[in-house]
Amino acid sequence: MTGKERAFKKKVEELVKKANSMEEAQVKNTIRILEAARKSVAAEVASTEWEAYRLPQLKAAIQRSMQEFGQLYNIDLTDAQLDFWEHGINMVDGPIETIGIGLSLPEIDSTALAIMQGFTTDLVTNLTGDAVGKIQKELTMGIMGQKSPYEVMQAVGRNLKDKSIFRSIAARAELITRQECGRVLEAAQEARRQQAAEIIPDLGKEWCHAVHVRQPRVSHLAADGQKRKANEPFDVGGEKLMYPRDPAGSAKNTIGCNCYTIPWHPNWEEAAEQAKEAA
Repeated sequence: MTGKERAFKKKVEELVKKANSMEEAQVKNTIRILEAARKSVAAEVASTEWEAYRLPQLKAAIQRSMQEFGQLYNIDLTDAQLDFWEHGINMVDGPIETIGIGLSLPEIDSTALAIMQGFTTDLVTNLTGDAVGKIQKELTMGIMGQKSPYEVMQAVGRNLKDKSIFRSIAARAELITRQECGRVLEAAQEARRQQAAEIIPDLGKEWCHAVHVRQPRVSHLAADGQKRKANEPFDVGGEKLMYPRDPAGSAKNTIGCNCYTIPWHPNWEEAAEQAKEAA
């Protein structure tokens, strides 16, 4: 391995580590926002008299608490996606510049980012709506005498780790956060590679399987190390994917995926020399 290749590898590792840290921090933000909503819901349930005529009032309070959660979560997540978009660009620029190839490229079209942020908003809205429905159902059963107040509180959840509605909300919110931040990260890389390939002959990409995954997909493990030209898809589980979490793929092949891509070239030394001559 040459000095430039070592520098390239080190930079890639640094940027991948940062991406992982960004994702973990964003999940913590999501859980923090949800925990505040859970406390608000629990307070409403505990402070309202369990009488049938109180049900509309209680339902309205629960809906307000969860809608506030949805608004805060959506703002926080869509803002974070912009950071992941910018980091995705840097995951292409940084390693290539470390090789000695200067990239003076225009900003990539952010239309795809706006579309993905809109999709994320829809996911958050659906999550919030489902949560409100489940919580209100439990409250109705309690006030109608089909469940005791204690049983209702158990179903709603005293924390985010109980086997409860809020535990399932937390798991779903975490999945959305990881999925949509990772999708934006990879989409930005893909768009940047397409740009960079116009000035770097034979620039490609490599599929990498995340090492920390507890239950890896066999097909994704098999794809580890797969190399393609910048504009060519990977073959993953029989599907053609331009990058991990590519929305063109099936849900079973993209949801919960933790794989990532890095820039690849058959000869970085040669690419650096060609860039130097072109300059």
